[in-house]
Amino acid sequence: MKVTAQSALALLIATICRVDAAPFIELSPGDNIAAIVERAPEGATFYLNAGLYRMQSARPKNGQKFIGKGEVIFNGAIVLSDWRKAGHHWIADGPKTRLNPSGYCLKETPLCGHREDLFIGGKLYRRVASRAEVTSGTWLDEDLKAVVFDNPTDKPVELGVMPFAFASEAEGVILQNIIVEKYASAAQYGAIDFLKGRNWELRNVTARWNHGVGARIGPGTRISGGSYSHNGQLGIGGGNGDGIVIENVEIAHNNFAGFGPGWEAGGTKFVRSGGLIVRNACVHNNGGPGLWTDIDNINVEYVDNLVFDNRGDGIKHEISYGAKIHGNTVARNGHENLNWLWGSQILIQNSQDVEVYDNTVEIGAHYGNGIAVINQKRGEGRYGPWVARNNFVHGNTIIHLAAKGFNGMVADHERDWFDESSGNRFERNAYVVPQGDHQYFVVKRQRRKLSELPAYGMERHADIQIEAYQPMKLECTQIR
Repeated sequence: MKVTAQSALALLIATICRVDAAPFIELSPGDNIAAIVERAPEGATFYLNAGLYRMQSARPKNGQKFIGKGEVIFNGAIVLSDWRKAGHHWIADGPKTRLNPSGYCLKETPLCGHREDLFIGGKLYRRVASRAEVTSGTWLDEDLKAVVFDNPTDKPVELGVMPFAFASEAEGVILQNIIVEKYASAAQYGAIDFLKGRNWELRNVTARWNHGVGARIGPGTRISGGSYSHNGQLGIGGGNGDGIVIENVEIAHNNFAGFGPGWEAGGTKFVRSGGLIVRNACVHNNGGPGLWTDIDNINVEYVDNLVFDNRGDGIKHEISYGAKIHGNTVARNGHENLNWLWGSQILIQNSQDVEVYDNTVEIGAHYGNGIAVINQKRGEGRYGPWVARNNFVHGNTIIHLAAKGFNGMVADHERDWFDESSGNRFERNAYVVPQGDHQYFVVKRQRRKLSELPAYGMERHADIQIEAYQPMKLECTQIR
């Protein structure tokens, strides 16, 4: 691959003349991006002309900027051609090696860890394990050959093989106006991966159809605009530091590969973050929790987000510490698990000093729960024991579409302490319910009617409205 004249000239000036100013380098499809970035100095700015950058990857250096001009697509897939008919199937040779699989799968998707994904005409095909299972919309990886049932000769066929588009431990990198798609990222690794980097900015970036995580982020990350959707495991994951801000993004339809949500899959998962802010995000239809902080997160703020139709909990703060969850609309999440208080719209799990207020919560007619506090035996972390205490739930509007689903507090560890001394409170919430004599709340190990709660130290000033309520019409209009 050759370097453009502009790229070569900029590098020549920077190297020979030893100019102090970082160069501006223009890139085009067909350039060897990895080599150009490697030769460029720290702080260089790369302007990417519109087009498809196939099978490209880069390891940015400190302060480098990658700015897309027009539609810039980094694509991690090779094109499969030379298809031949064999009985009822079509066969083509694939690459000579395969990437190592990783991750924990749902029972119904045991091949989720295999990282190479096949697309025909832009449509994802589901991987199967035997020739007998190959039907329309599926494919088989057999002896380093791709086997399909549908005639692929009149459509582009792509197989994701590159592990990442951008990955490094650099600081102060900026990506802007770039689409990253169809990379064979491993589970818990990102097609954009800078967990050990710092202060990256992603502006109007889209990560889609990558096998693992769309973007795995590190301390000081700022993400504004764009979409992290249709990825195999998570839209956004990582953390491991302070000062992360994510705003005005869409995070949707992740976990297409079928990883186990309890292990790690869905919209997001943040670990060991301090001061994380997620605001004005639209998080929907993910195969797991929507927004999830898990393990030693502290001073988190979830504000003004729209979170709906996720398989797991809507907003979940687990084995972590102080947080403010407010101004969010959280609706119809929790398809996955209806037992106990799992599948809640907002769940505080073994966490303390969390304030949940001014949210609008809607519980589905046939699944899910409302706002819940759960305590289990989980040990302790960086800032003390992982226990559910001193959490305050107030001023929320909680809508039950049917006489189903619960709010409240449950524990299977230290129950007496949890019931009497944990300091968890529900106060001044408004409940919209279809019938008033149903038990919508769990406290002190029993399901209770809302009118009974003051006797148990809860909801002494609740507003209870008995009326039939139509499901909210929810769209990501605020970020488009």
